[in-house]
Formats: sequence, C-alpha cells, structure tokens
Amino acid sequence: MYKIGIVGASGYTGAELIRLLNNHQSVKVTKIYSRNHVGKSLGEVFPAYCHSSLTFLDPEEDDFKDLDLLFLAVPAGVAATYAKRFKGKVIDLGADFRFQDADIYEKAYGQKHMAPELLPEATYGLPELFRDKIKKSRIIGNPGCFPTSIILALAPLLSYGYTGDITISSLSGASGAGKTLAEGQHFAHRNENFGPYKVGNHRHTPEIESILSLVANKPQQVVFVPHLIPTIRGIVSTIYLEKNVSLEKARQLYTEFYANEFFVRVRKPGENIETKNVLVSNFVDLQIYEDVHANKLIIVSAIDNLIKGASGQAIQNMNLLFNLPETEALEALPVYP
Repeated sequence: MYKIGIVGASGYTGAELIRLLNNHQSVKVTKIYSRNHVGKSLGEVFPAYCHSSLTFLDPEEDDFKDLDLLFLAVPAGVAATYAKRFKGKVIDLGADFRFQDADIYEKAYGQKHMAPELLPEATYGLPELFRDKIKKSRIIGNPGCFPTSIILALAPLLSYGYTGDITISSLSGASGAGKTLAEGQHFAHRNENFGPYKVGNHRHTPEIESILSLVANKPQQVVFVPHLIPTIRGIVSTIYLEKNVSLEKARQLYTEFYANEFFVRVRKPGENIETKNVLVSNFVDLQIYEDVHANKLIIVSAIDNLIKGASGQAIQNMNLLFNLPETEALEALPVYP
C-alpha cells in the first residue's frame, strides 16, 4: 500500500481526496494536515467522515519522510514551500506548478514563485494530453477546473489545425471559490444570483492560453468570461469558434481523438450537456453544435469542478505516477438526481 499525505485536507478538494481514496485498493491516506485544525479528528471537521481514525497534523512540524506521495491542496505560493521539503512524488492542486515559465505565474498570481528551480521537474497534469510525460515526472501541477473544461473541449480542433478566434463563456458552482468564506459567498448573496466576475483579468486565462499554445504548437489567445451560478458544484463551458470544418468533420475529429479515453464522453447528436450528467464523477461530457446563421461551431463541455476539475483528476495523475490502473477509485457513475 502506498502511503499518502494530504496538506490542506480540511478544504473541499481535500475532503474529496479523502472520500475518493477511501475506495482505492492500492493506497492509504495515513496523514492529513491543516494548520487551522491541528489535533482535531477528521470527524470533528467533517462529521460525515466520523468513522475515520485520522487526526489533523501541523504540516510545519512533520518531515513527511514516511510518505510515498503528497497532495498539496493549498493556496498559490504555499505549495512550492512544501514541494521543496518533500523529496517524494508531489501533486499540487493549486497553481504553483502549472506553468513552466515562472514569469507567467508571477504575473498571473501577483507573487514571486517560491521554488522556480523545481519547475523543470513538473508536468501539467492533464492525463488525456500529457499521459506519458506525467508517468515520468516527480511533480504534477494539477490543472485548474475552468482550464480542464476548456482545454479538453478545444484540443481536438487545435490539434487538427484550427485557426480563428476563441471566445469562452464558463459557468461554475459556488464550491469553485473554495471553503474560505468571502462576502460574495454568503447564502443570502449567492442564492438566486448569477453574473460574471473577473472579466478580462481572470488568473486562469494565462493557464488556458499556455496549454492551448502547446497543443496547437503556436501562440493562442482567448476571450474568457467566467460566471458564478447558484449551485454547489459543476462547470459548463460554452466555446464559440469559426467554422473552419463542417459539423460532421468536427464530430469525427472529437470521436477519434477521445476514442480511448474512459473519462471523456463525446455525446451523440441531440444529447444535452448538463452538470447533472457528470455530478460527483470524473467524467467530461462534450457536445459539438453549429450555428448555421452565424457560421460558427459551438463546443460545450461539462465537468464536476471538484472531481475532474480537482481531486478526481489528481487521483488519475497519482494512478499514472504509481503505474496503477488509471481509473482506480474513479469509475463511479455520476450521482442522479
């Protein structure tokens, strides 16, 4: 059994890691860390997990030496300090290792990178695109939730040679903002409320553009407008493109591109894209439409932001690092209703 530690285990993504790994046959969570809950049992922080004997430890006082892999579910700027201390395999669910260029990271997040010397050891953790490189890496920068929904929705066309404008409108449930309560996250504000935020300056835009540029093998620029909707979880991204290929050709490209990807489901014509169809699962649903009047292709994707957009994808990456079945602990069907 591989021994796993989770720093930041008291957040939403940390809780999902614990829940999903509880059903894993080859790994065991042996240590959980939180600077705010040191000494508390897991059940005290998450009553739903009261069966567990785990107790929160202080990550500043542990050497991590008896662990095989460390998940880092902590804010940008914090993960790099732990990755420097731990010499085993690392999966960062934050942003510290999503960029090969420290300057792009520092511009996007407004802070100095704490371990730029580790960036050559890191790989962007999107298995459907970078599986072989992930297997050989020590550090994985787990993708952001919005970027996951967008990059997977665009990769087939960009790989085929798409040229033209890319305009993206994404909608996310409130859990995407994390567990720390801000004024805009109060129930009285969030409920029955809907609107865009950080228009033109969202920090996921550089991540999206940098990976799309790798896929297309040339620089890419996007218009990205995120929205918060009054649901707990789920992301739907709608992407507007020039119609460089026919709808039939686009469907063929997507079907062939993802033919061997268990978690990516290219839906049949007429099937709807809805968050309910991927809720609490690691699946990505994709649909391709055309607007004949405007001569546009429209790609729509749906994911659960806490699973494929965070913890489920992190486990998918862990399975690759340990040469385990990629779908281990992740094959559960979506929850409905």
